[in-house]
Formats: sequence, structure tokens, C-alpha cells
Amino acid sequence: MQLSKRNLRRLMPIFLCILLAAATVNLMMPTVTLASPSNALEITGDGVTNPITFTREQLEGMEQHQEVYSSINTWPTKQWYVGKGVKLWDLLLEAGIKKGEAKLINFTSKDGYTLTLTFKELFQDRRYRFPHFMIGEDGDGHLPGSSEEGVEVDPIIGLLSVEGSDDPKYMNDMNTLLLMIGQRSVTEQTGNLFVKYLNKIEVLTDEPEKWDAPKANPEGGTAPRGTMVTLSNLYNDDDKIYYTTDGSTPTLNSPMYNWIASRWWSARADVLGSINRPIGPINENTTIKAITIGPGKMDSDVATFHYYVDDTDPDDGQEPTKDLKVIKLTIGQPTAYIDGEPYILDAAPYINIEAGRTLVPVRFISETLGAGVKWNQEAGQVIITDGEKEIILTIDSKDVLVGGEKQTIDCEAIIRSNRTFVPLRFVSETLEAQVEYIDETKEIIITK
Repeated sequence: MQLSKRNLRRLMPIFLCILLAAATVNLMMPTVTLASPSNALEITGDGVTNPITFTREQLEGMEQHQEVYSSINTWPTKQWYVGKGVKLWDLLLEAGIKKGEAKLINFTSKDGYTLTLTFKELFQDRRYRFPHFMIGEDGDGHLPGSSEEGVEVDPIIGLLSVEGSDDPKYMNDMNTLLLMIGQRSVTEQTGNLFVKYLNKIEVLTDEPEKWDAPKANPEGGTAPRGTMVTLSNLYNDDDKIYYTTDGSTPTLNSPMYNWIASRWWSARADVLGSINRPIGPINENTTIKAITIGPGKMDSDVATFHYYVDDTDPDDGQEPTKDLKVIKLTIGQPTAYIDGEPYILDAAPYINIEAGRTLVPVRFISETLGAGVKWNQEAGQVIITDGEKEIILTIDSKDVLVGGEKQTIDCEAIIRSNRTFVPLRFVSETLEAQVEYIDETKEIIITK
């Protein structure tokens, strides 16, 4: 059937739209580089004693290992890999890797792409293939799969491989030599760690740097009900943020925040806010802990953000909560913070090693929590009063009186440097305050 000129004019806008859509998709997706396979692999650096170059023929003559790998890229999309080649560790042994000294390993492809990984994440952390990692609607990369029945896999330098399939019959040498590694957790994004056309490995003894700790917006403190919290770090790309809201320390197995890497944000603007989703709504006092974990550096320090809800929805029938007083102390530091304002102590908090308890100056902690303090010189007792409640502690004694009732505590009050110190948690909780100790930063957060 022949089209008239008039019909062609009508169809022309449709053809143009199809061409534009195809071009847009092509720009959005990662570029596929067509290059010839690498025919040699150099291993060098101050972390080896025997720098060496392997020809492809030499690599083919070594013991071959075939592995299937589960992988997620930073788009994120889940996909399988199959590879057959030589174990990376066997090659490093041939080059005389300095065990105990090697800290960083640089991988360079023949087209100039470079990747740095730490010795720890490659060889000390266990890596797996997760047979059930595709579980989740349509296998989307931001929906966690199952880590059950994980199979430990070694890093290999693939001489044959296939991307996007777990069927070895499709393997070829197109992207080789290819660095191939497993996942440390079922959500870890490793797709960008598969270095194609690899031709150089450099083993270094330099100490790895540490990733920057995540930041939060808002950064903590008193917050209205319904607050949503966003997390970020320096690049928001390979540096992934893992977090918890139950007070536990986050790890690779905790929820991930920045699933979509920043390199794709403009292309994925329509779903960015629903995948890299803010945490919340915060409707009760909440502690968020977050850590940055990524390739080539050590994990960041754990960042802790406390949110204290200061009101309730006026339409939900609940009474508004009272304002909270927040006190922050740091072990060994003379500066405290009361509702964010600095206060200089006359003696710093310290830990009684034998009892494993934190002791603080009695007058500061008692009066800050609204209680009065008296000293009975003759009896060697400190008396704390809060309304009708009375707490009597005797110096160097584990016996205390609370409202006239005798109790036994595991750490007694003492006099040190002419100051009376009392066990922080016992006194604070008896005065109906909440206490949290953050081991990573040696901070104590008291709220009442």
C-alpha cells in the first residue's frame, strides 16, 4: 500500500516522536563500549615482591574456575553474571603479594577506567552469590531480595563471561579480561565493580581513607510530628548510606537510603523521591543511626541523629506532649550541652571501669533535671529531692534509699577531686529521665 503525500505529512510527527524517544532512552542508559579483549595483565605496585605480566595464553593455561554472580548496578537494576577464569588471589600470589602490608588494589582497564578496592573488602569480607536475590516485584534493584542459601564465591579475572544471564552457554570473550566479584549483602551494588578490558592491577600499601559520615536534614533535636528526614553524604553515588531507626548500629545488611546513584538523578527524576525515600514520618521520639559504606575506603564513623517530637496533631484527639529537655555529655569532656546550649562542668564525666558505669557530678545532673541537692557531712550522704521523691546515696556504699525503700546498686557514689560523683543512669532514671549511651562517640543523651 502506497502512502499519499498528505498521509506522509500526517505521520511525520509520529516518526519524529519515535526517533526522539529512542534517542532519549539511549542517552539514559549506560554506554556500551565496544572494545577488543585484553590480551595481557600486568600486576605491579609496592604491595608485591614480584611484579609480573601474564599473557592471555598464560592465563588460559592456569587452573580455571567458573562462577555465577548476583549483581546490582547503581541505576539500580538486578542482573546475573557468569564467568570463567583465574582466581584473583592465585594471580596475586604469583606476583608475591605482601600479606599483612597490602591495603589497596587498583584495577585499570585498557580504555583508562580505574577502580580502587580495599584488601579487606576483597579478601577478608565474605562475598556471595544470592540465588534468591531477584525476589521482589519485577526484580527491581531497590526491592531487597532474599539472602537465604547464599553461596560464597571468590573474585576471578574472567576470560569468558556473560552479563545479564546465568546460563554459561552464552559466555564469550567480548568484555574480558573482566574483574568479577560477589556481593557482601543481598542489596550491595557491585555492578560498577565489574571492570571490563582489565589490563593492569596495582597493589599498594597505602592506608585506605575513610568515607565521610552521613548528614541529616533536619539534623536532629526537637521536631514536629510528621517530620520527614533526608540523608546525604559527599557524593551520593558509590558511597552508599545504610541506616537504622531502632537504635542498633547500621551495617551492610541494614536498609539502604540512596539506592539511585547521583549520576542517574536527572534521568530518574520521576521516581527519585519514591526510591531514595525520606525516612518518616517521625511521630514519636526516634533515633536514626547512619553509616557510609562504599568501595575503596573504610566505612565512615556512625552518625547519630535524635528526634524528639514536641507536639501532636491537634485533630487526632491526643494531648500535646510537653517540651523535652535534652542533655548531652561526652565521656572525659568538661563541656555539656543543655538543649543545645554549651555548659562548662567543673568535672568531666568518666567511666568506672570495674562496674562499667558512667559517673557524673551530682549537683549538675540533679539540678539540670529539676531536682535539689543537699549534703550531709556527718553521714557522708548526698540527698537528692524531686518533689515528694527523695534519693539518699552514701559515699562508697552500694546501698541507697529511694522514697525510704532500700535498694542496692552496682556502682557507689564517690568523692573524686573534691567533687561528689554519682552513677548517671541510676540517678537519671530514678528522676524519670531517659538515658542513651552512644559507644561510637562516647556520648550520653539524657531526655526528660
